[in-house]
Amino acid sequence: MNRDESRFAAFAMLVRDLCQLRRGPEDMPYSKRLFTTLVGASVALDVASSFALGQPSHALARSLVSTGLMLALCGIALGIRRLDNRYVQTASALVACSMFFSLLILPLAWLAGPTPAPPAALSPLQVLVGWAMLAIVVWSVVVDAHIIRRALDAPFVFGLALALAWTIADWALGSALFDAAG
Repeated sequence: MNRDESRFAAFAMLVRDLCQLRRGPEDMPYSKRLFTTLVGASVALDVASSFALGQPSHALARSLVSTGLMLALCGIALGIRRLDNRYVQTASALVACSMFFSLLILPLAWLAGPTPAPPAALSPLQVLVGWAMLAIVVWSVVVDAHIIRRALDAPFVFGLALALAWTIADWALGSALFDAAG
């Protein structure tokens, strides 16, 4: 295994450990280059996923708004606690884990297909896949809460409250800006 493959494998294991709540954002390398790469890759993954699922309307704008909101809220929370020096690692951890969960949800969303017009007409497969996707979203919020609480040196309940608030804010802003327009 060459050096780059070894680095990638170590990084993949770090993201796995973050998602299993075994490590925290302080374990992420402090690298502005890595952070920038992760943000670019996350936006590209969001856009590619939207196209793969046949929902290309506003894909880039929606991803930029969602990513920007998460990064801004992370910066605000750390700034309030005067922990700005933790921003690069915390934001990198949030973005990397977000990409992991996007990759988990993508095949399920593709399998479920488009939602039928009357929601009562969901197939049993769509219902099952919907529950699996909900479980992944809950897991994602718990991981975000873990990252936030470790970065802020706060209780888990506080991190969970922030993670839920950020998730709701992301959904509400995305709906307000793009669902009426699209």
